Amino acid sequence: MIKIGDEQIYRQRDHDPSQRVRVLAIDTSKRNPRYKIEFLDGEAAGKQENVPERRLRGPWSHVRRYDESMADWERVSAFELTDIEGSAVGLVFDALIPDEVAELRWSPHVTEIIDPVKLESLIGLPTEELIERVEFLTDGDGHRVLSQEGTLLIAELACQVNPMPILDLVVEEERKYREKTTRGESYTDHRGEERTSSPEWEYSWYLERGRPLHELLRGWCGHRAVSMQERLAAAEAEVRRLDLLVTRLVDQLRENGHSMFADVIASVHEEERITPANYRPVVDRPLKPSEIPVRYIEVPRRRSWG
Repeated sequence: MIKIGDEQIYRQRDHDPSQRVRVLAIDTSKRNPRYKIEFLDGEAAGKQENVPERRLRGPWSHVRRYDESMADWERVSAFELTDIEGSAVGLVFDALIPDEVAELRWSPHVTEIIDPVKLESLIGLPTEELIERVEFLTDGDGHRVLSQEGTLLIAELACQVNPMPILDLVVEEERKYREKTTRGESYTDHRGEERTSSPEWEYSWYLERGRPLHELLRGWCGHRAVSMQERLAAAEAEVRRLDLLVTRLVDQLRENGHSMFADVIASVHEEERITPANYRPVVDRPLKPSEIPVRYIEVPRRRSWG
């Protein structure tokens, strides 16, 4: 508990240098107490500030140990994961790495190794060999804490040893995305109102987040990413399959006395068809005179009276 007159370690941000301050007063009138402090060393000596408790990091007598600990954390946090990598790591740890073997810490994505022996069987690599490849520190409980790079390596190795749960998860997520991108998704907004997202928004989200995540997980499981040519061929084959399916449905509607509705469906299907002609962007370039469309505008003329 911090008291008036205590000398404390002060850091405005985690990676700032530690400064020695003295607590002059404590304001407990608010929910989160505020501390009036005075800087004791350097250019800031004599300066006073009113600060929240989170900036006071402990007794000044422990500054050496604290600085060493923060330097270790800065070292293991130097390698940063992308948002997609962070999501993939979380899925893999939930599916393949029990908390009693290794615990994933989310901010940053470092991993505390609890049971090195069991971890070896899950990743197919001796734990000591894993530790030699990446930055790590030893916490107060004597456990090794691996950097974000180490966390990424554990996830990838675990997928190689046991890929099927992850591949099954990807297949199930893609099934859910297909449903969302055709019908949208019902949800309750912050006002408590029921809403439904648009299929277009869901598809955009899938392209931005879903597909990159699935490709990364497949890659960790030993499946190469789908090439653009393969994706194009699959898309054309799928369009052909859906064309045939729509034709069968239209024919069934006509045979069952719904000719008008069948004509509407057939017309909409044809008129709203997406083709390279109406999908590719128009090149933004100066037009030749012969390419400029001619527009005829009827200009009203004042009537001449004889």
